[in-house]
Amino acid sequence: MRCLIIFGLFPLFPLFTFAQVNTALQETLIKMENKDQHIRNEMISVGWQNITKELVAKQTEIDETNTAKLKTIIKKHSWVTRELVGVEGVNAAFLILQHSTDIAFKERMLPILKQSYLQDGGITGQQVALLTDRVLIAKGKKQIYGTQADLSKGQIVISPIEDEANVDKRRAEMELPALAYYKKVLEKAYGIKDYPELEH
Repeated sequence: MRCLIIFGLFPLFPLFTFAQVNTALQETLIKMENKDQHIRNEMISVGWQNITKELVAKQTEIDETNTAKLKTIIKKHSWVTRELVGVEGVNAAFLILQHSTDIAFKERMLPILKQSYLQDGGITGQQVALLTDRVLIAKGKKQIYGTQADLSKGQIVISPIEDEANVDKRRAEMELPALAYYKKVLEKAYGIKDYPELEH
């Protein structure tokens, strides 16, 4: 006897419900992000050559306070997702994590962010690459995506890269542009060179 599948006899209810964004938590993260960016914009406005010890101390204080708050949030939620705090909230949380001075904390969070990226939880490949490289360099190792660079004697210097010959292949996997293009973007951003073609 064949089983007949008859459509239309019963209403088709969705098997899931859309979670509502936690606006209070989202706003908290965005406020933390605003403090992070305000102090860094203040440093840019005075020029890197004129940054005072007071500004550096203020930045450190903000980063440490933000890190402590983010740890509290993560203790409750493991990590923040797009469903929980929206894309803006996820990006804010990532920025705070990226600027944290707690390397061990960032290293612990890296597998969780990779999982979020693979599950389309709001983290991008670029963000995974940035955090991966930052953790590697902080541990005295070579980066693998070429996202980290220094400004030395008026020039952009890309930090050492493991297996540099294949870096563009790895960058493409994380939806990053070629390293040469990225360096041009940095040089233009810091006013070292002008690349009119980047305007288009």
